[in-house]
Amino acid sequence: MKTQDRALIQALPRPELLAQLKETEEKLFKLRLTHSVSPLKNGLQIRNLRKHRARLKTWLRQNEIGGKS
Repeated sequence: MKTQDRALIQALPRPELLAQLKETEEKLFKLRLTHSVSPLKNGLQIRNLRKHRARLKTWLRQNEIGGKS
């Protein structure tokens, strides 16, 4: 993920971050299910989604602590 993309996503309001988090978790679930049935061509997709989910959770928590909305 590029620095510019991170800055844009991090600047999103809380409801949009929550929506992105939900979408990411759904994608991750589907990828894991697909991977359990037959191996993925690119196994790094799961790792990248896990990292993206962690970033979203971190930004949400930072907003919570900082008092931003």
